[in-house]
Amino acid sequence: ENIPNQYVSIRHYGLVKGDVEIEEGPEVEKWANGHENYTFEESNGATVVTVDLDITEDFTDYMNETYPKALSTLKEICEG
Repeated sequence: ENIPNQYVSIRHYGLVKGDVEIEEGPEVEKWANGHENYTFEESNGATVVTVDLDITEDFTDYMNETYPKALSTLKEICEG
């Protein structure tokens, strides 16, 4: 789902390795049907991004490590 400037929801269907889309198998089952939801709201002249993740516990450490870096990069791009 995409509501421009307000909300984006991404549902995981599989993985991409190189140029290959993988939609079946044990690796995919860990991600399948997980969601990433992004809400964008204005607050005092700034945009606040709220991220809600629906993932398995297997990926908690990965997300806790990578998401702060990704959001920092997003901020740099937006403020660029």
